[in-house]
Amino acid sequence: MAGEILVDWFAFSIAGAACLAVTGIIDKFYLGRYVRNILAYLFVLVVIQQVFLLPVLAYAGLEFVYPQSLYALSIGVVQVILWAAYLRALKVEETSRIAGQVYLFPVFVFLGEFFLLGETLQPSDYAGGALLVLAALLISYRPASHPGRIAGGGRISPALKYMAVFWVFTAAYSLASKYLLDYMTEWHLIVWSSLGSLVAVLAFLARGEVRSEVGGYFRSGPRLISILFLNELFDFLGRGSLIFAYALGSVALVSSVSALQPFITLIYVLILGFFLPGMLVEDSDGRTIALKIGATVLIVAGVYLVS
Repeated sequence: MAGEILVDWFAFSIAGAACLAVTGIIDKFYLGRYVRNILAYLFVLVVIQQVFLLPVLAYAGLEFVYPQSLYALSIGVVQVILWAAYLRALKVEETSRIAGQVYLFPVFVFLGEFFLLGETLQPSDYAGGALLVLAALLISYRPASHPGRIAGGGRISPALKYMAVFWVFTAAYSLASKYLLDYMTEWHLIVWSSLGSLVAVLAFLARGEVRSEVGGYFRSGPRLISILFLNELFDFLGRGSLIFAYALGSVALVSSVSALQPFITLIYVLILGFFLPGMLVEDSDGRTIALKIGATVLIVAGVYLVS
């Protein structure tokens, strides 16, 4: 039985990472070609997301648990904040680099457990955290002669300021999800958090430029809309897989496996570059690829140590 549980959370973690890597690539494709206002794009994604709730509601129903269901609605708002930060970062940086920066959030998970839950940090936790920080800096480093450069003549990614917001709110979301799974099923957590996200993005319609761009998305034709639906399908499957993984294993263990997402993203990018050149603009010289692979190895090692 223990072996089956181990395989289950591991399989869910890998599936989540693979699906979310697809969404990162689709998001980058859209952001580079069609998106003017990040909030309008996020609104459309969250609205489409509700379509995938219908089969979940038909299967699991809508069970209200006071006050945990209200907390689950609240983490839907947290999701909107972390998604907005992620999309802003993706707007200014390569998909594979952002995928590598994502996995600094376990450092904040352990800080949250230390300060909020009184967990004791071990030397391996500090070592793992240091590797994660190093990996984030390594994958963010871009050799260039550019103002704001660091030693060696390169520069650090401008996306880091957005990713800092993403790290904090993703850690909060992960810890809250683990807590809420003691009071509700995985399906009900998915439902309530998605509804919370919908409530949050409705406020975006107060801005005229958001309303205008949202209308443009739905008038853009079946091809682009179908890509958005595909994006949300993979996002739904990815987030759902990670929630099921959290139910079976610790947040740290799940993070250690799903930290393979940057490597999976890099594979996707290389395949797309071969079959659809020009779809994504990414540095693909040998030095950069080696840098990204090295950062991925540090990420996996760092999350392994903190787990």
